[in-house]
Amino acid sequence: MRRDRSDYLYYAPLQGTTAEALLPLKLRQALSTAVYKKIGTPDLYLQSDAVLYALIDIKSRWRFCAKIALWIPKGLRDTVYAFIARHRLKLFPKGACPLPSEGVRQRMLP
Repeated sequence: MRRDRSDYLYYAPLQGTTAEALLPLKLRQALSTAVYKKIGTPDLYLQSDAVLYALIDIKSRWRFCAKIALWIPKGLRDTVYAFIARHRLKLFPKGACPLPSEGVRQRMLP
């Protein structure tokens, strides 16, 4: 969220009505993963792909690293993604899952 300075991304819980309309049931039940859907395309990106394509699309400074990381085999990237997801509170104690600010809440879909 901090990296999205142009407010390009919107967020929706996997249990919400937006996800229900856009995602298959199997993905809505996969609560331990990130899902990225680019509006206007049928493409759904999961786990490491979701993070990397979002970084590219928001034109983050990290987009160049993200493009290079896409060359790494998906299985290896997703293993690293899962490790970080499991240990995020230890790795990022101050910013793992902050409560959304008012500006972010305006970008939350139901």
